[in-house]
Amino acid sequence: MSETRVEESRNPGIDEIIRKAVVATRLSCARDTKDAFKATEKRLYAYPVLQAKKKDDEEMLEEIMRHGVNGHGRGITRIVKNGARMEEDEIKAAVVIDLKTAIADDQHEIERIEKALEQIADDEYRDIVRYKYFEQKTDDEIAEQMHCASRTVRAHKSRLVGRLSVFLYGAAALL
Repeated sequence: MSETRVEESRNPGIDEIIRKAVVATRLSCARDTKDAFKATEKRLYAYPVLQAKKKDDEEMLEEIMRHGVNGHGRGITRIVKNGARMEEDEIKAAVVIDLKTAIADDQHEIERIEKALEQIADDEYRDIVRYKYFEQKTDDEIAEQMHCASRTVRAHKSRLVGRLSVFLYGAAALL
C-alpha cells in the first residue's frame, strides 16, 4: 500500500489519539525521572532507620526464641480465617516467620542501598550524601563542614543522587 493510500485511510481521530499518547509518554518519562530521584532520596533517608529496625527485630527474634511469645508480648492472639485460635507454639512460629521475613526484607533493602553507594565511593563529594541523608545536616552545615558554598553542596548532592537513582532504577531514571 502506498503512503498516500495509508494517509487517506487514517481517521483524523486516530491522529489525535496518537498525539495524546506521545504527549502522555513524554510527561510520564519526565515524571519517572523526578519520581526516581525522590524515591532515591526517600531510600537514603530510610537507610539508617532500616539498619536500626533490623537490629531491633533481630534482638526481638532472639528474645522470642529464648522466652517465647508470652514472655515477650502480652495479648498476642492469632486467629486463623476459620475462627479457630492458634496454640502458643503456632503463634510463636507465626511471629518468628513474620520477624524473619521483615529482617530479610530490610536486609535486602540495606544491601541495595549499600551497592548503590559503592557507585559513588570514589567521588570526592560522596560525604554530602552521608551528611545530608544519614545525619540530616542542612546544606549550610554541610558547606561549612566541607569548606565550600551551599550551592556547591546542592549541585553535587543532585548529581550524586542522580547517579544513585540510575543504579537503583535503571534507565527510567534517565528519561
